[in-house]
Amino acid sequence: MQNNTFFGYYGPSTVIVLDKISSTNDYAKKLLSNFKPQNPFTAIMAKIQTNGRGQRGTTWNTTPYKNMTASYIYLPEELPVQQQFQITVLSSLAIHDVLTEYIPQHLSIKWPNDIMVNNKKIAGILIENKINNTNVTSSIIGVGINVFTTEFPAAIAQSATSIQIEKPEFNGTIIDLVTRIQHKLAYYDKMLKDGNIATLWNLYSERLFRKNIPSKFLIDNKEIEGTILGVNQEGYLIVKTEESTNKYDLKGIKYLL
Repeated sequence: MQNNTFFGYYGPSTVIVLDKISSTNDYAKKLLSNFKPQNPFTAIMAKIQTNGRGQRGTTWNTTPYKNMTASYIYLPEELPVQQQFQITVLSSLAIHDVLTEYIPQHLSIKWPNDIMVNNKKIAGILIENKINNTNVTSSIIGVGINVFTTEFPAAIAQSATSIQIEKPEFNGTIIDLVTRIQHKLAYYDKMLKDGNIATLWNLYSERLFRKNIPSKFLIDNKEIEGTILGVNQEGYLIVKTEESTNKYDLKGIKYLL
């Protein structure tokens, strides 16, 4: 294990590099449970992660040494539970921004927090919040980015991509991605704390995958065509169909790509 401190946006942030771990999110939870104060946006990065998790209980599989698996400790200030989707917004924007430095076109945020290049997934986020009474007291933002992988298992070969595939001349490093995301998380956190919430939501909405484009979804086990209009303040996806306009959570709707 290696512990490095670098000076970036708004002061020092810590990067903990682990050779092998089952889950960086679980390691971050242990750090928080020790009651020792952590630097804002402390990052836990694994060279090899053996049991990463994704949304809806899925597994995030990654090739050792070729992809970024990291978790960031986020400490919001008096964030009401009803507004916790703001963490999804700022983390999605941070990762989208960093990837745009390498892949400037065709990037979007697939609600709630996958990053896409055209119709293929390049990054995913798993957020786990700790709640005390009515506020979110801490959050662990788990991030997986396909970096150097150029071949994927058959099950996802048509739906996944990587930085190396999209930009063959890419010669960056995974640690650089980790620290760049730290900078962006701090940047958007400051925007949130300065009260620029509307700006954050507008940026997130502008980058939504297939927004205002008729698309197929699975709703109530039926294939339905609808159009994404946006996301409300509680994080529900707003979709207009021929019959009505409704809001959906992750259990209520599925993209059909």
